[in-house]
Amino acid sequence: MQLEPIRTPSLVDRVFEQLRSQIISGAIPAGGRLPNERELSEAMGVNRQVVREAVKRLEFLELVEVRHGQGTFVQELGASSALQVVEGLLRDPAFVTRDLLEQLLVFRRQITLAVVDLAARNRSEEQLGRARALLEAEAAEGADPARALEIDLRWNALLGEATGNLLYQLVTNLFTKLVARLGPLYYNEERDHERSMRNHRDLLQAIEVRDADAACRLVGDMLRYSEERIRTQAERLEQAGVIKRAAGAGR
Repeated sequence: MQLEPIRTPSLVDRVFEQLRSQIISGAIPAGGRLPNERELSEAMGVNRQVVREAVKRLEFLELVEVRHGQGTFVQELGASSALQVVEGLLRDPAFVTRDLLEQLLVFRRQITLAVVDLAARNRSEEQLGRARALLEAEAAEGADPARALEIDLRWNALLGEATGNLLYQLVTNLFTKLVARLGPLYYNEERDHERSMRNHRDLLQAIEVRDADAACRLVGDMLRYSEERIRTQAERLEQAGVIKRAAGAGR
């Protein structure tokens, strides 16, 4: 099978992302009605089928409700059960606020500690082998912030896999995406590479002996440290006008 690289987003992608942006920003408020297919297709210069497919994606994410005979209405963000909405919130810097980052850090802490607890109890020998390889890669290349981020993302994904629980693995995959987006807030030249190495080495030792309590204590300390660094960087970005203070996405 021969595949060609996709160089530009499809029309459906672009229409979907523009409508999602309008909904998340509150430009189309909860309870508001979207323009109909004809109006959207004319305004955006695409055919109705493109609009129809984009609206189906919004409906799948539970961002809109299609009421036959009445139209398509925007839902409250908090009513959606789709975790992809979180990624959408962080996709556009215009919607990233310190309030939103704070909520994300709290959510990440609770989920990550549960993941680490299960990973320490359920890990396999094969997964331990991959963790050791990651530690070696970090020792050799982790001083480079870009490479450190890449390695940390692989740590996150491996911990999610080691839980043996598909739902925790899927949520961990979401966090992996979010960390990739937020990476520059923490993975920069000021990052303490040696500290990270010690933490990962100690974490691996705790997981090797299935000491879930010790693993969670270590990760709790790691999270507190990274949270402080992210908050400091976020404050700088807010002062520079890159992100906002108010939670514009919450409605």
